[in-house]
Amino acid sequence: MFKSKREVREYVWRAIKPYSKFPPPYGRIPNFIGAEEACEKLRELEEYRNAKVIFSAPDSPLRRAREIVLEDGKKLLVVKPKMTGFLLVERGKAGTIKDMLKYGKEVDLNDLNIHVDIFLQGCVAVDKKGNRIGKGSGFGDREYAILKEKGLISDKTLYVVVAHPIQIFEDLSYLMDEHDVKVDVIITPDKIVKTENYFRKFR
Repeated sequence: MFKSKREVREYVWRAIKPYSKFPPPYGRIPNFIGAEEACEKLRELEEYRNAKVIFSAPDSPLRRAREIVLEDGKKLLVVKPKMTGFLLVERGKAGTIKDMLKYGKEVDLNDLNIHVDIFLQGCVAVDKKGNRIGKGSGFGDREYAILKEKGLISDKTLYVVVAHPIQIFEDLSYLMDEHDVKVDVIITPDKIVKTENYFRKFR
């Protein structure tokens, strides 16, 4: 039993080291060997195939996912580093932050008439109930809250997390706060896991 979210983070950052890719995992959403394969599995989700707009955090392991979204002719909404604004990318590239800034168009969320079909994030840890732990900055939950407040996210939005198997736990609910947003689907390099929250939300 972990005593805190911090303890979970420390555990994962140590455990994932042999599987990590640049940049080093400590203090970050870890980038890992197989992240590209995990992102490719997005295309296996019916919800993704039907989606028109996908939001992606700027996390390193999501790089291939951002490329896929544009390859598939969908719109990509991204957040700038440190939550300094939002960009809509409809063509070009968005794998790296540099690409996002080059090809993305800065948008005022109040003026956007879109629905985010999939909300995509990385994680430090996630459990099979849908509880996610980030790196501790709170950005992920704030991004979700802002998009929901602006009416761009609804109960039909699918919350997807890309993770290495070592980041997945049975139950972290005893560590969670009331404001923590639950994940619907976890994608790893070799499988898609629908969480308990998915079945509650979409039954």
